[in-house]
Amino acid sequence: MPNLHQPLKPYAAQRVVVGVSGGADSVALLRALVQVGAEPIVAHFDHALRQDSAGDARWVEELASGLGAPFYTVRVEVAAVARKRGWNIEDAARRLRYDFLTRVAKQTGATAILTAHTRRDQAETVLTRMLRGEAALTGIAARRDRLHRPWLDVPRQDIEAYLRELGQDWREDTSNTDPTYNRAWIRQEVMPILQARYPAAEESLARLALFNAQDDAALTALAARINPHTPLAKEPPALLRRWVKRELEKAGLEVRFRHIQGITHAIQTGETRHLTLPDGQDVTVSNGRLHLEPVRWPEPQFPIPDGWELRFRQDGDRIHLPGGTRKPGGTRKLSDVLTDLKIPRAERNSIHLLTVGQEVKWLGLDSPVWAAGAWEEAGQPLDPLDNAMREALALARQSAAADEVPVGAVVTDSQGEIIGRGRNTSREHGDMTRHAELAALREASATHGAYLQGCTLVVTLEPCPMCLGAALEARTGRIVYGASNPKAGALGGVTDLLKHHWGHTPDIQGGYRAREAAKLLKHSFQKFRDEKPG
Repeated sequence: MPNLHQPLKPYAAQRVVVGVSGGADSVALLRALVQVGAEPIVAHFDHALRQDSAGDARWVEELASGLGAPFYTVRVEVAAVARKRGWNIEDAARRLRYDFLTRVAKQTGATAILTAHTRRDQAETVLTRMLRGEAALTGIAARRDRLHRPWLDVPRQDIEAYLRELGQDWREDTSNTDPTYNRAWIRQEVMPILQARYPAAEESLARLALFNAQDDAALTALAARINPHTPLAKEPPALLRRWVKRELEKAGLEVRFRHIQGITHAIQTGETRHLTLPDGQDVTVSNGRLHLEPVRWPEPQFPIPDGWELRFRQDGDRIHLPGGTRKPGGTRKLSDVLTDLKIPRAERNSIHLLTVGQEVKWLGLDSPVWAAGAWEEAGQPLDPLDNAMREALALARQSAAADEVPVGAVVTDSQGEIIGRGRNTSREHGDMTRHAELAALREASATHGAYLQGCTLVVTLEPCPMCLGAALEARTGRIVYGASNPKAGALGGVTDLLKHHWGHTPDIQGGYRAREAAKLLKHSFQKFRDEKPG
């Protein structure tokens, strides 16, 4: 039977563990492995679900002995384990069986674990998963680590024909005809009806599993490229679901499709949502981000000035923000500022504040917010990043005054000192490559050297592909930008070019003082439209 032997040839002269139940499929796999020259180790798992299950174990042991193959077995009261752990019996049997096969492989030094799943098993699995409403109808994987299933494309009739040719009998498991088990019901009741109308139903379902597995592998690989700075809500739902699943599994959390769907929906809509996973772990979605642990807001890491109070928010709290974001009157309600910053309501009472009365001096966010003049009052040196963005915004205003697109950029060294400045001058020079980032990078390279490792590019607008490419070529260590760029953004505004490997990957921080940069852009573009003839 060449179609049975061909998939087994890679195992010739290899020591492999074979799961043998005594049924036709596993018995045929054992016999075929012997014929291709493999060194099979027979492993039989007794589920103790039938009175005659011990007879199966003895029968398989005799078969292994006759073939000169080592034999391992274990008996586990699967039903009792399932009740104790809250599993259904089929799931418990599968988990315990594979645990046993893995232990035998480690004990014997086998290179692989082989099971005799066939095309019929594949079709039944796809149909079962479809009826359960699972996300991806990928069926049974042909390989997963050391576990191999070489006969997933083999029809059942070929296996029975092969055994008859050998004169080899097998054991029939009576549970395979018990419709209380889902797989037996699918096999006995559902598939015959489908095949009566669609004779190729088994083959079609198996092909569906193959194509879906290929599609899932490609989409999962794309989802793995999603970066921490990527705007998740802009990702296609197919990628976002797989990213959510990957993040939860990386954290060792048990997950169901309804949780993946709920988290994905909350990320896409920007809503705040709290979910409890099957293992009791709570996760939160807020502002388009997934939090696997409670948000821990920072406390001040500097001496608190006399007269300032560390506390949480109270009704009536207000803050006087620095230039560019304050409204007439100089102060804003703290609640309005938190709304603008998209801080979930459930988190607002856990954010640390430094206040004088009801005047907020400092707001403990991931990027702390200082009231106007509060830095100086606290005797703190000006934050290098904030200083850099202030300078970039000032350069952007110069561009706006010159009727250019208002973008400014600076480069700082490892000490936070500004070593390069630039603003848009495309109209002035009639050259559309005269972008702020390129000017700042050139000036920095002239004094610092060609490569800018350890340096930070701070720009008011998300870089375009040209400017991101220049920053990558200069090996810039970090890029911080303000407003997103929905027309040409290369860090998620339109596309995220860092999903691909370019030889250098800088740290990225987006949205820094974004409202000021976006407001400046909005006013300038409105001015351009107003000045446009007719």
